Amino acid sequence: MQFQTKILIIEDDQQFGVTIQNVLAFSKYDVCFVDNGAAGIQKAFEYNPDLILCDINMGPLDGYQVYKVLEESKILNRIPFIFITGSSDLEDIRYGMSLGADDYIVKPFSNSDLLKTIERRLEKFRTIREDSHREFIRLFDLSPIGMLIFGGNKIYKANSAFRNLLNIGNEDLTSIGIDRFIDSTSIEKLQGAITQYISDRTEIFNGIVKLNRKSGGEIQMKLVVSEFEKFSNYTLFIGFFYAAMEAHPGMDSDLLIAEVNGLLKRENIKVTDALGEKITNIFKQKKLSIQNHKNTFFTDRENQVLCLSMEGLPIKNIADRLSISDRTVEKYRTRLMEKVGAGNMIEVIVFALKNGLVEI
Repeated sequence: MQFQTKILIIEDDQQFGVTIQNVLAFSKYDVCFVDNGAAGIQKAFEYNPDLILCDINMGPLDGYQVYKVLEESKILNRIPFIFITGSSDLEDIRYGMSLGADDYIVKPFSNSDLLKTIERRLEKFRTIREDSHREFIRLFDLSPIGMLIFGGNKIYKANSAFRNLLNIGNEDLTSIGIDRFIDSTSIEKLQGAITQYISDRTEIFNGIVKLNRKSGGEIQMKLVVSEFEKFSNYTLFIGFFYAAMEAHPGMDSDLLIAEVNGLLKRENIKVTDALGEKITNIFKQKKLSIQNHKNTFFTDRENQVLCLSMEGLPIKNIADRLSISDRTVEKYRTRLMEKVGAGNMIEVIVFALKNGLVEI
């Protein structure tokens, strides 16, 4: 699954901005252009670009102000930011770089200089994105829940659990439309919900659909759909398929799962401190069951430590609840992180939730 690199241009000179847009589009970038700082800030959150080109001398918000706003976002402050300026004054350049901008390009510049500057800055960011992508693919492929990434009628990626639902082997699904597997009535409801959805809403569709198995026959599944990735002229969605009987009693848990999935999407799967705090606050409001776990991925004690961690309890309180030492709790938390390849307990929580390893 390979998509174009996304670049956001913020430039108040309409003609100049369109020229840059055409140059980058010709070089196979997905490009979004806006002509003022306020629109640029809004579009950055909506579009989630891989790189931002921003003019400095704009009004009422100049490029420095745009940068400062985006720098406060834990979602966007990792994105390479290049200032465009008509001034070669050394003090201006120093000021912009002191803010933390990644580069400066001075007008007039050649197309080749622009492209080289962009590629140089993207190379550093690409490593971060590739790490996030690998983490997502690992969770996507391991999930016992059927998952599908699609746009319009086109399938971009399906995990093993989805293939197992429909008795599909290694057949390439990217050349097959989703209408082959979902009945026409369900497709109509889904497309209607997508047409009416508000961008960046956590949950776009939540309902029962009928799936047509390759070997024949139909099965009813609950489908939850969220926005996955937004480009300048199209949007990708991610769908989660659950057993239909789960649709009725577990609505609160379903909303919780949708919220966490939305958070993960907006964070590109990287778990930041802010995301971790929000996830923890969500779980603090839930009653977690540490009984009757049917999975064997974690031991009973690991399950207990995990669930108490999900309630937001510090290590000392967990130790008191389980009548074990603080050091023992730390050992179990380390084992949990090692088992799922996580860097912290929040990532373990996300993994457990996405893979149905805990009951909420």
